[in-house]
Amino acid sequence: MKDYPVIKFTVGFIVGIILHPFINVEFWFLIIVIISFTLIYFFIKNLSGLSSNYIPLIFLYLSYLTAGLLIAELQSNEYTSVFEKYYKEKNSELYGEVISVELAKEYEIEFKVRIDSLFIADSLFKSKELLICKLRNDSLDRKNFYERINPGNKVFLTGTYQRGREDRNPGEFNYHKYLKTKSISGIFTIYDNDSVKIINDSKIFIKSLLFSIRKSIDMKIKELHNQETAALLKGLILADRNEISFETKTEFINTGVIHVLAVSGLHVGYILMIVVFAFGRFGIYTRAVLTVLALLFFMMLTGASPSVTRATIMSIVIIIAFITNRSTNLLNSISLAAIVILFINPDEIYNPGFQLSFTAVLSIGIIYPVFQKSVNSLRIKSKLIKNLFLFAAVSLSAQIGTLPFTLAYFSKLSVIALLANLLVIPAIGFILAIGIITIITGYFFHIAAVYFAAANDLITFLLTKVISFAGKLDFSFLWIRNYSLYDSLIYYGLLSIVLLTYHHSKKFFFKLSVTLIALVSIIIYSSFDDSDFFDKNKLSVLMIDVGQGDSFLIKFPNGKTALIDAGEANPFIDNGERVIMPLLDYLDIDKIDYGFISHLDLDHYGGFISLIYSGRIKEVYRPLPDSSKKSLRLEKFLKDMKVKTHHYDKNILEIGNTKIYVLNNPYSIQYKYLSSNDKSGILKVVYGNNSFLFVGDCEYQGEYYLAANFSKVLNSDVLKVGHHGSETGSSEAFLSLVLPRIALISAGIKNKFGHPSEKVIDNLSKINSKILRTDRSGAVLLQSDGREIKIINWRNN
Repeated sequence: MKDYPVIKFTVGFIVGIILHPFINVEFWFLIIVIISFTLIYFFIKNLSGLSSNYIPLIFLYLSYLTAGLLIAELQSNEYTSVFEKYYKEKNSELYGEVISVELAKEYEIEFKVRIDSLFIADSLFKSKELLICKLRNDSLDRKNFYERINPGNKVFLTGTYQRGREDRNPGEFNYHKYLKTKSISGIFTIYDNDSVKIINDSKIFIKSLLFSIRKSIDMKIKELHNQETAALLKGLILADRNEISFETKTEFINTGVIHVLAVSGLHVGYILMIVVFAFGRFGIYTRAVLTVLALLFFMMLTGASPSVTRATIMSIVIIIAFITNRSTNLLNSISLAAIVILFINPDEIYNPGFQLSFTAVLSIGIIYPVFQKSVNSLRIKSKLIKNLFLFAAVSLSAQIGTLPFTLAYFSKLSVIALLANLLVIPAIGFILAIGIITIITGYFFHIAAVYFAAANDLITFLLTKVISFAGKLDFSFLWIRNYSLYDSLIYYGLLSIVLLTYHHSKKFFFKLSVTLIALVSIIIYSSFDDSDFFDKNKLSVLMIDVGQGDSFLIKFPNGKTALIDAGEANPFIDNGERVIMPLLDYLDIDKIDYGFISHLDLDHYGGFISLIYSGRIKEVYRPLPDSSKKSLRLEKFLKDMKVKTHHYDKNILEIGNTKIYVLNNPYSIQYKYLSSNDKSGILKVVYGNNSFLFVGDCEYQGEYYLAANFSKVLNSDVLKVGHHGSETGSSEAFLSLVLPRIALISAGIKNKFGHPSEKVIDNLSKINSKILRTDRSGAVLLQSDGREIKIINWRNN
């Protein structure tokens, strides 16, 4: 370890940061501990005959660990917002200073404001907390505001305050908790231009200058390139991936090349090569200074993410070592970068970008030499082939080292990642280089820029087509869901044994045997902590929290699955993409066997579009098509996607030993005069002695129709209350026929419709129904063994 002086401090420092949440001590005590450990180290080290003893090293490492605890304690973000108790409040007023502005999105402008005062729910708060503000209104108004706003402006805003969304469904990302780690207290949404007033035009010079440059580059990229290339270049150059489609991101994940879309060390390396080439005619010191300045500029331009900061620091260390004729190495450089980033913000240790970036470089430094030695032993004569093998070895080393993090965050193991990276990494280098040349020439020589942009459009088109084709192959990736800390420890422990074996042994068959045993052991031991969320041989019904909408996931005793509705999809939130797909991944459900669209209100069927587009739905049941445009569009979409489609008719579906009764008769005269809501697909799910009734958005007329035609089969243990508990349904007469012991209401928190109504709550209370609501408790899980229905606390499941 004599060659790695920095890494010794870094390891202890990081351990201290990780242990901080579990050790509650005052910072002054930590200072005393550091001083004490350091003094003990020097005292023991200087004792005669103990200079080489390991005892002093123990105290030295303990001082490093305590330093990590101290920094984490000093910068602890464990604070409670002064308005923490409020979840969503309309007509709130905010006065504060703009701290930063994001590039304009298609439907909104996002910026951060440091609060001076906030008027919320008839209370005035003085605070210096941060809020994410979003302007959503007419595109022309947004454009005018976007041209005027700058970091440093004082603004007065009127809109809706809302806390970040919490983990309201199983496995859901806790956005509120994430925002707290960033010292952000919530989101403030403005819906019209009159609700935004810029009080003064004061600016924060550096931030405003960087924002102006980012805006200018963004406009130049969009001016010269098609939409697909522009979205990609914005991600590569400006670290803005908002316009890269969900489908494209998914295909990059499936192919194992998602890392190229995040500005990282790879991109800094390309920037470094371009800059060194551009400044090649300058003297060594001038070139070094200009290169460092260019790297720092790129780092600030992209928002100084951990991966870019890491690569920039490492590059600067290498440049300084080169011009001062001093040696350096990869592990010392990466350790120094980690120390700098974690001193500034210890919470970055939990940032996926930090974890993936540093683990990838560490893996290259530790694993690559093993592959390099093996490639050299092959004595390949062709330099081209040998370099190709070495390039593949670098990529494979990074993939092996980052595998636990990749599986934890993406749940996918790409089978074709190695081959894909051999193509994609060089292609991204070309796209980035041509993109930078295009932007620069675009300011001075527009015609030349058009030709460069056309070339980049073609390269991007070909690259995305190849990735799309590869990502959609059935064998392109394997699902590895719910990858845990235990699994990671098993993996890294056995990987360490394999690496030690390759380092110390020269016997090929012994090394091969150890590798195979390790692989088998990883598979076997990693399965020990696997568990099923849903109990086997039981009927499980999960009311998913999709805000103001409906979505119910059913797991049948035979393992089949059904989804009744999928929530809303709009330009700001697609519940199919953002809520249900991550939920299915968490629950290890690859595809839904039966999708039921109750009716064609957007808050019921909207999420199905992305689910079907992603191939997650096998077959669909929907209302009989009518002549409306949205009904015809949906029918065409289902046909184009080759999804097997059925229409509601009075029949019985048998799924194992569970029966679903469809209580619709679309050919009766009475039915034809019902509204769209009242024509909702009515499903009664029966398992043993238990039953569940789902009525979509059924209102009074629909309830009257059901009472007249199906009165004898309406009685059910559980009722999905119609139309989110609207006062236009759930009449006393209808409820007296159903008599549910449990009533499920899916509604958004403080929604604009006032759902559920007090009248419906009263009607349900009169028949002693236990009312379960998503706006109060998030997702609700019910399980039936055919005899009784239990309410399961899924948070402790």
